[in-house]
Amino acid sequence: MKKRSILTSLVLLCSICFFQISCSKDSNDDTSYNQELKDYTPGEIPGLGQKEGELTGIKYTLPEGISQEGEITGFSGYYGNFSKVNTETQQGFKASISKKRAALKADLANNTADFTRGSGEYVRLALNLKNSTSSEKRFEIPAGLIIKSRSGHYQNGVLLKKVTITIPANSTKLLDLHMYCGNASKSSSSSSEQYDFAVVTNSRIIHDLINKLKNKKINIEQYNVQEDYSSDYWDIVDELQDILWKLTDSSQGLSESELKYLEELPND
Repeated sequence: MKKRSILTSLVLLCSICFFQISCSKDSNDDTSYNQELKDYTPGEIPGLGQKEGELTGIKYTLPEGISQEGEITGFSGYYGNFSKVNTETQQGFKASISKKRAALKADLANNTADFTRGSGEYVRLALNLKNSTSSEKRFEIPAGLIIKSRSGHYQNGVLLKKVTITIPANSTKLLDLHMYCGNASKSSSSSSEQYDFAVVTNSRIIHDLINKLKNKKINIEQYNVQEDYSSDYWDIVDELQDILWKLTDSSQGLSESELKYLEELPND
């Protein structure tokens, strides 16, 4: 009788362990926000690329004690609207990028923001964040966050690697946040457009990309872009933007060479 009781207890324990493992299959990393991930195919992620529908995922809210002051807009120092589809030739595209990088170098040298964070080139946003507590607050903005264009005429921003910010007690700081474009056919961010925190995406293919970038050196704060704006960081940004578009705006998905490129990116 005692043996049967022990056996029953062991079976019950194993069942509980199996249930916990099964329920946490999408939570084996720190990017999914403990949500069930969806198996959207490339080009079919709602709200991204040219796919209609609302963005899906967990609604993002700032941590307790931190609030948004005013509207999120395109960064006021932004160096002009840009949409890849408006450039007829690859040569014209490269020339446009070179010109805009030079303008961005000058802009960053005179940047009035308290923090410049993130990674990307076509979506650059200004966020005033207030710490209303009597203590310094250090917090992360998670990878997978999507910030949505309110009118729908501009690109939604996608954050591919988390950023960390520290705001002193009882103060408001301006964040210059760089993000990737999630809609290739729309215009880049503009200071005349307003944006809203949307969701941390539940797209599995985007989280697969995020996990590959988790320990890679891709964020602007990890590079001295004022000193050497034309290489390293900007080359990486170009490649990563094309890679994200393969997931949001194309049915192709990632090639073997692109997966190899991600593996060979410099580590933190």
